[in-house]
Amino acid sequence: MSNSKIPLYKTIENDLIERINTGYYKKDDLIPTELELAKKYNVSRVTVRKAMDNLVAKGMLSRTAGLGTFVKHSIASQKTTSQRSFTEDMKSLGMTCKTIVNTFSLKEADAQIASILGIEEKDMVYYIERSRYGNDDILMFEITHMAIKKFPDLSIQYLEKSKFDYIEKIKGLKIDFSFHNTIPMLPNERIQAMFNIDRDTPIIKVNNTTFLENGDVMDFTEQYMNSPKYQLNYIRKR
Repeated sequence: MSNSKIPLYKTIENDLIERINTGYYKKDDLIPTELELAKKYNVSRVTVRKAMDNLVAKGMLSRTAGLGTFVKHSIASQKTTSQRSFTEDMKSLGMTCKTIVNTFSLKEADAQIASILGIEEKDMVYYIERSRYGNDDILMFEITHMAIKKFPDLSIQYLEKSKFDYIEKIKGLKIDFSFHNTIPMLPNERIQAMFNIDRDTPIIKVNNTTFLENGDVMDFTEQYMNSPKYQLNYIRKR
């Protein structure tokens, strides 16, 4: 568990919320028992119970006597009027876009990533880290997982340009929408050094799951935004 000043029960609560919002735990899924969670997080059952009580009170979980605790919350997603890539955002701002692929490797999908991507656990996935620049400023750092069997010809050359262009122009697929789970946080040491900010400068992390029109998940990306220089703004139209 983290040594931060956040109470342990709140850390567990936030982690469970993130797992629900990213689709690891889906509606009507059975949540692990208090004993299993206590072992997982290395805390007491009392601490786990407090976290789960809060989620029950918020309507995200429900308890059924003799059966266990289930996911009650159904993700409410709203499709915006447009779906733009980072590259398209930079062009709209009159800025020069540059992408550096820091890591491009293959790995086995763990249970969480497999559930989000709609594949089997231990299926092979791409693990991708990219630094995204507007002019000479680093504005975003991304960690992406994509299923290899869905995109066997993905390469660094495509990722240095636009992932959206690869999907739509090369693969001929249509991107439908993305689900964003936005989390304010303080940066770890790696992000501090990358963004050249101090440890007390808040940033935004966005867990982004992108869906294709055929219903497949395109990718799951964790986006760390250099919030002092790049902010996530929404325009909602009725």
